Amino acid sequence: MVQDESITDYELLNDVLHIDFNRRNGEREEYARVPAARPPGLLRMTPGGSHGEDGAFAMTYQFGEQWLHAIVELSPRDTDTCETVKADGIGLCVRDGAVPAGSGERQHVAVYFTGNVSTEPRVGDPETDEAATFWSTTEMVPFDEAAWLTDLLTRGKAATR
Repeated sequence: MVQDESITDYELLNDVLHIDFNRRNGEREEYARVPAARPPGLLRMTPGGSHGEDGAFAMTYQFGEQWLHAIVELSPRDTDTCETVKADGIGLCVRDGAVPAGSGERQHVAVYFTGNVSTEPRVGDPETDEAATFWSTTEMVPFDEAAWLTDLLTRGKAATR
C-alpha cells in the first residue's frame, strides 16, 4: 500500500494495486476490460465491483472536479441498464452497445454516470461532456493490455518499497 500522500495519484495507485491483487487471487472479472486510454480526470477506481443479473459485472471509476462516477457494466448480452437509468432519473447513460469480438463472455457494455452527494452529471457541462465523449467511443481492452494501467501498477509497486 502506498503510504506517502504526497505521491501523485496515491489513492488511485492504491486502487490499482488492490485491483491487481484481487485479479491475481481469482477475481478475473474485476476490471476484465478497461479503456485503452486513461479516462480524462480519473481520480479513483473502486476495487471490487458488483454482480448483476444474467452475468453482468459493474465497476466504478471516479473522475473530475465534481467527483462524478462512471459505472461500467460488462455483460454477456444486452441489458436494460440504460433504460432503467433513464426511467429512474438516476444518472446519464453514455454508452450501450457491443464490445469487440474476442472479448470473452461479456460482449456488451453499458456506461452511465452518477453524481455524488452534491453534484449530478449534466449534458452541457464541460467536464461531463468530455467524459461522455471519451466513454461513448473508447476501445475496451483487457486489463493487461492497457498501458496506462501498467504504468500506474508499476508506479504503485515502486512507491510501496
